[in-house]
Amino acid sequence: MTDQASFVVHQILVLLAGSVCLFGTWVGMRHFARARATQGSTRIGWLFMASVGTGAALWASTYISILALDPQLDSGFDLIPVAITLAIAILSCLIGFEIGSRHFTLAPECGGLLMGAGILAMHYIGLHAWHFSGTTQWSSYGLVLILLLGFGLSALSVNRANRPVTRWCRHGAAIVLAFMICTLHYAMTMSANALPDPSLALAPDLVPAKMLGAGVVLAVLLVMGSGFSSYVIDLRVRTESAERIHQLSFNDSMTGLPNRIAFNERLAFWAAESHERAHKLAALAINIDGFKDINDLYGHTAGDLLLIEVAARMRQAIGDDEFLARQSGDEFLALKMSGNLPADAQQFAARIAAAFAAPFVIRDHSIALTAAIGYSIFPLDTPERDQLLGNAKLAMDRAKATQRGAICAYHREMDDAARTRRALARDLQSAAANGEFELHYQLQASLSDGTICGSEALIRWNHPKLGRISPADFIPLAEETGAILDMGEWALHTACRDAAAGLLPGTIAVNLSPVQFGREDLAETIHGILIETGLSPRRLEIEVTESTVMADQARGLHILRKLKAMGISIAMDDFGTGYSSLGTLHAFPFDKIKLDQSFVRRIPDDAAARAIVRTVLALGNSLHIPVLAEGIETSAQWHFLLGQGCDKGQGYHFARPVPLVQVPATIAAATAVAMAEARAAAAAEMMSIAAA
Repeated sequence: MTDQASFVVHQILVLLAGSVCLFGTWVGMRHFARARATQGSTRIGWLFMASVGTGAALWASTYISILALDPQLDSGFDLIPVAITLAIAILSCLIGFEIGSRHFTLAPECGGLLMGAGILAMHYIGLHAWHFSGTTQWSSYGLVLILLLGFGLSALSVNRANRPVTRWCRHGAAIVLAFMICTLHYAMTMSANALPDPSLALAPDLVPAKMLGAGVVLAVLLVMGSGFSSYVIDLRVRTESAERIHQLSFNDSMTGLPNRIAFNERLAFWAAESHERAHKLAALAINIDGFKDINDLYGHTAGDLLLIEVAARMRQAIGDDEFLARQSGDEFLALKMSGNLPADAQQFAARIAAAFAAPFVIRDHSIALTAAIGYSIFPLDTPERDQLLGNAKLAMDRAKATQRGAICAYHREMDDAARTRRALARDLQSAAANGEFELHYQLQASLSDGTICGSEALIRWNHPKLGRISPADFIPLAEETGAILDMGEWALHTACRDAAAGLLPGTIAVNLSPVQFGREDLAETIHGILIETGLSPRRLEIEVTESTVMADQARGLHILRKLKAMGISIAMDDFGTGYSSLGTLHAFPFDKIKLDQSFVRRIPDDAAARAIVRTVLALGNSLHIPVLAEGIETSAQWHFLLGQGCDKGQGYHFARPVPLVQVPATIAAATAVAMAEARAAAAAEMMSIAAA
């Protein structure tokens, strides 16, 4: 063979090596993209197929490039090392892809380096398995260049497969690997010097190089053909899945929107598509503000008609690569796939919110609506598809807590808050048994003479790790989880025990939550506590809010009458913040009205607050129900309330809530303050009489 013919054959073999590598790794990278978009055993299957396809292509192209080093040589290969290099190629790709698909910072680069180590090991063993009548001398500089090319280009290829900037980046990953095989070949050509030695005979059991080359090409073509067939089959299955999604699209019988099943299928399909197209996916959770009130006011039929109209308006706002579904009730879900997220997600949410701008007219009623919208981005906020919607709902809850019609993006701090809330809920279940609760008592005084007439029991939680937890944080959580039942029973028992022991003067007031008030055996439980502690029923005062008893008026009246029959006093707590209706005061047997501190704190400077306080005091006087003012913090508030005929009060002005051991000292200090205020009020009254 002439030198020119040898050169042509050499270039053809290099081109063949690069082509085999390019096509095989392209199929493998498509499989790898599917692996990143799936989970569980499906992900493992795709990873294995990606590793077999890519590894076999790299293996075959490696041996073709070795053959191309000198096509004229009479050479052969040892089959055992050749087989070992195939296993190394597949295993290194499997480990590299597995690490590269993880979600720590340099995962793709680490996976690529491991894959590069396998490729270099395959070249090293392959060259040692190649035998010819001669010896080879290597340049140390060339070997360093080969190492740099192998590691660097492998890391770059896995990086492009995992962090695509455009949808063409995954094609670029295959191109990089093919380029690596070709450059490694030319680096070996420059680094190796083959010295023929006719005295060295080839072993008879070697496989001739040309036969091995043909066998390698045929084998890898079968592997690549199988891999490409699986990709085509998967693509067909995904297409059929898309068609099935389309069939499920209009399953909500009322609104005509897709249902939750269709949404989940579209979410799974688009999550995979977003990997393929190098896009991101936004999930939106949408909840209509105050829809329950509309149902209560206009009826459920009107509510259904309203939902149909809402769905129709939102459907008009849906564009390409957007999807809208109804979850249930007044909750809707949406998806947005785009290469410009989160900006496009915010714009999409704004378009949906704009659908609520004009009032809805239902049965001649004009109804103004807003919606709380939260959204989360895949995979920016989470690489887990199943967690995406949960994140969006956390953002929606934050939006609802902010203001009506708010739009809120998910932030990781919301997850932290949710985890903290779940941890608190878990700790609440055992807090009473672990002795973490304690009661603080706030004294109550007669405004006319300063006599301490009772106290209110207020629960506190001393968390072993977090310290003092605010009641505003754990009381609502206890009501949601049902822990308030055990907590409330503990508080009632402890307060009655302390009062019965003579440690607290006058009556002891204990709050009942709506959850506690819903217990069927509430009256029997309180009766049992009174018997066990020995406290007289006439010293116990139960505080309930108006909304608590109004939830079920007939049942509420029955319970309050049972408590009254035992001699227990009933106080209406936070009067002025709920319904504050005369009908409630007339229908229910209240013994005391507690004027809410939000009004007391604004007197005497706020004219509206003064008017409300006078009205409540006059109402109590007309119905012969004493009024206790909460939140007295200044002497001016004390004197104003006393001048308007208020009977009793409590507040920081004369007594803060304190633990039981501090009650005696607090009683002495509070008595001194209250007596001084009573004397000052009496002196002021005498002066006004004298002046008159």
